[in-house]
Amino acid sequence: MLRTLKNIVMFCKLSESELNSLASISTIKYLSNENILFFENEMSDNFYFLLDGQIEIFKTNAKGKHIILKEFLKDEFIAEVSNYNNMKFPATAKSIGNSKVLIIDYKKFEKEFLYHKEIVPYVVKSLASKILTLNNVISSQLTMDASQRVAEFIYNNEKCLTDLKHHKIAENLNITPVTFSRILKTFKDENIIQEDAHNFTIQKDLLKKQFS
Repeated sequence: MLRTLKNIVMFCKLSESELNSLASISTIKYLSNENILFFENEMSDNFYFLLDGQIEIFKTNAKGKHIILKEFLKDEFIAEVSNYNNMKFPATAKSIGNSKVLIIDYKKFEKEFLYHKEIVPYVVKSLASKILTLNNVISSQLTMDASQRVAEFIYNNEKCLTDLKHHKIAENLNITPVTFSRILKTFKDENIIQEDAHNFTIQKDLLKKQFS
């Protein structure tokens, strides 16, 4: 546990006694694919930091469809805003593939470490990132049509067409796989995206014009 904590930038400058204290309120959880880290409406008693893998945050609509809000990658806090506000988690978190998560007792962390001079800058940076993500989600869902959302996603994630299954991209964008395939075909027909043996070449300037 001490080795793990020392390898986290936010904690690496803590003293040995502080690290030991933090280790005493921390555990590591290993998740397999589709395992739930926490459910929507659970109380946020623990602080979660993703050590390895990928965690997906989603809500379920009235029709039972998952609406993906964000995907967390290695070295990110997960839904810590709920901790700070002492509120229930507004969405469910599950592992995509195998994941490794550091779990810290939040009440004890708040008392002993939250306002530590070495930790505060990382807390602020993480919160700023969450605000930016929320702003992007609102902007995308309210002001862009499906074609613009696809263009922006591909523009910001150049390798997504080869690294992600296309139905997964569609799920991320809250559109159907058929709609995604139709939009992708249009981009290919207009030479915005070229495909050769499953390798994609993106004309970024042309793609950006689709959403900006």
